[in-house]
Amino acid sequence: MCSMLFTSVSSAADRLLQFNRPADTPQARYVIELMSIAYRHIGYQLEVIDFNHQSALAAANSGILDGQLGRISTISQQYNNLNLVNFPLFEFNLILLKNCVTCRFEQLNNIAIQAGYPAAKNYLDNNPFIGEIIRVKSVTAQLNLLTQKKVDGVLLLDFLLKSKHPRFDVSTFSTEVLMPIRSFHFLHKRHKKLIPLLEQQLTLLEQDGTVDQLREKHLNH
Repeated sequence: MCSMLFTSVSSAADRLLQFNRPADTPQARYVIELMSIAYRHIGYQLEVIDFNHQSALAAANSGILDGQLGRISTISQQYNNLNLVNFPLFEFNLILLKNCVTCRFEQLNNIAIQAGYPAAKNYLDNNPFIGEIIRVKSVTAQLNLLTQKKVDGVLLLDFLLKSKHPRFDVSTFSTEVLMPIRSFHFLHKRHKKLIPLLEQQLTLLEQDGTVDQLREKHLNH
């Protein structure tokens, strides 16, 4: 009896996947609900836990976390234990806010990016920047540096700016959309067998209208 109980508890634990809690945005709430449904359909439970965002990617790569809820496609180049679930969750823009109107990106003396979000770092890796790169912990810190003119510019994810500082007046700065980016779900390699099952479920959820309903619920307001 004890052996049977232990087996059932172990089995339940094996079907529980843990991910770090992302910043509370409409996009995050959409991804959590969508992925919770997809996992439930394949017999798994998604659990979101409080975890230091700055170290979440490294923790997922080492297997402490089971993956990442939503990240840009290129993270697996650095974190090669993370495997992409090939279904784009949502699209956002990487934007540049500048304190000068006519200066180009490559002419800026310094720029602030948010640590823990690889989109900005990835852009800088592919578009060499000779100025100083200042890494901060939050959008708030980026905007403070910008408004105090302590940096020439900041690289931001547009949905984080809108969610965290909806009243921030971007019209006082020069705004440039650098590139559109898509977000994907990632799993640690030990869960690789789940990827085709999730891709199939997400495709079915798109076909039956669930994805559109969730986007309308969370994103289109």
